[in-house]
Amino acid sequence: MRPQMKKGILPTITLLFFLLIGWPLLSYLVMSQAEEEITVALVNPTIQLYLPTIIIESLIFLLIFLVLKREGENLKVVGWRNLTFQNILIGFVFLIFANLVLLIITKLFSVTQPAEIKYLLPRNTTDRIFWTLMSLTAGIAEETGFRGYVLTKLNLFFKNWWATVIISSFFFGIGHFYQGLGGMILTGVYGLLFCLLFIWRKSLYPGIIAHFLHDASVLFIPI
Repeated sequence: MRPQMKKGILPTITLLFFLLIGWPLLSYLVMSQAEEEITVALVNPTIQLYLPTIIIESLIFLLIFLVLKREGENLKVVGWRNLTFQNILIGFVFLIFANLVLLIITKLFSVTQPAEIKYLLPRNTTDRIFWTLMSLTAGIAEETGFRGYVLTKLNLFFKNWWATVIISSFFFGIGHFYQGLGGMILTGVYGLLFCLLFIWRKSLYPGIIAHFLHDASVLFIPI
């Protein structure tokens, strides 16, 4: 959890800037549409949304891999280790716990998401297949980026896990502002819980499993 920057700090700073600023901005520009545009223009979610998201998430993961290689490191440095039954089980348990926390926050503060979000959901078998693939790539790329890389590398500068957790969670929430203020708040809190999980387990696997299952659970929501 304390890697050294062997090839200089420029690649690290550049990727951190992209993950914390560029990625959230890109997500906002791509996803933030007026309610009328979502309900009318989103004819084929797989082609218009799911597939582009899969490609973007995959490219981001590849970018992280290449920067780590440029730094003389590998994915183990940012948490790709300890794939154990215990971590898999913890991923399931964490998902239940995190959703209970979000449910409490939602009820206490009357946090809601915009109604047009339902138009982003899968509508047929093909949509569901690509939604599942999108959930998997999102779980892998976002956990590797916002938890693994951001937390590990930022902590080299701040030497304070709480500072890195707050920064990572804030920008992770900003990246979901297209879901409205309520969605941004809930996602930020969710990100914070994932950060704590990563620091505790020193592994990305519990977070990836929980992240994937959380996104994929939408498949069981009736439209």
